[in-house]
Amino acid sequence: MYSAANLLHDLCRLPHRGAATPQGAEAARLLQAYLTDMGAEVRTESFQTPRTYITIVYWLIGGLLISLALIPVSGVAVGLVLYFTVMAWRYFNWHYSFITRFPVQHTASNVIGSWASNGLKENRRKVILMAHYDTAPVSLLYTPKQQANFRVSLIISLWLMGFAVGIAALEALKTGLPYVQYIRYALMTYFGLQAVLGTLGYWLNGYTNGASDNATGVAAALSTAERLLDVNLPDLDIEVVLTSAEEVGMIGAYHYVEAHKRDWKRTETMAINFDTLGAGKLTVIEQTGTVDRIRYDNTVTQLAKQLLMSDRFRDRAQVGRWHTADFDSVWFVRNRIPVLALCALDEQGRMPRIHQPTDTLEHIETEPMNDATELAEAVVLKWIMNNG
Repeated sequence: MYSAANLLHDLCRLPHRGAATPQGAEAARLLQAYLTDMGAEVRTESFQTPRTYITIVYWLIGGLLISLALIPVSGVAVGLVLYFTVMAWRYFNWHYSFITRFPVQHTASNVIGSWASNGLKENRRKVILMAHYDTAPVSLLYTPKQQANFRVSLIISLWLMGFAVGIAALEALKTGLPYVQYIRYALMTYFGLQAVLGTLGYWLNGYTNGASDNATGVAAALSTAERLLDVNLPDLDIEVVLTSAEEVGMIGAYHYVEAHKRDWKRTETMAINFDTLGAGKLTVIEQTGTVDRIRYDNTVTQLAKQLLMSDRFRDRAQVGRWHTADFDSVWFVRNRIPVLALCALDEQGRMPRIHQPTDTLEHIETEPMNDATELAEAVVLKWIMNNG
């Protein structure tokens, strides 16, 4: 019989579950075994990805630095500055960016477990329960103080990249010399320091153990599937999607959605994403994004908000926003597929211990994970009732 406690223990006994690493592959095999024991039809879907976002940061910042350094040599370098700036804007605003395809690429896998209903094809609906199983590199930018400033810092860096394009163009036209040259040097120094600060935690400490982020989400996804299977709804197809490379830039979820979205009918498909449920209060996410706001204003999120007003959930969950990076569910929002994003936030709107060495099993609070499972089941049942 499936046990969330056992799954948490088994996942967290691995030192980490980094994307496209041997430990990540072992975690994938473990998850396949759990899904098989639950009676699912299990498959994996492989894709290419960098192992960490650090590769992407180095390509973006390195490309900018080299391009800016070449400005005195050739005006063509202005185009290169613009190219890397556009890719950075797309990547950090959670759109697909080709920078994620730059070398070095490795193979990672999403683990998928499916239970098909016996209902008539025209009556069948599909629920996707998603959580990422990979763990993050340790980051100095995710300490409690830095979490609050993460978005502002990122917006400043993105605007300075745009400013760098203008400065590069002015210098190429030999306008404003020597002052624009001094500004170019200052920008290069700033970008270089950002690259060091953004990646130093990984070189010092490696990956996190990822107990809260996101073994708890994986456990909640499987627990929700178990609950729905017990209800035995005749016309509901259930699919658990456990993604890798979320911590690289939601790459596993991107490949999953791109591969299957044409097979889904939006009125008959919904998704729930579980991410970081190990401390704080269960939170229904209504907005994410950096400069580009991503709004969760779909029907499934609205159903969850309605349930939060009931006596059953009023004191157990809240509505909130998360602007420090994003969730796998972003690709569902981009494609207008109804999706609910669930996480846990503390009183300051932060996720305790994420991307830190202290994200370990002994610090887990199981209450938000259990609340997420119960709310997710209630949302699915209400969705089916409303669309019956």
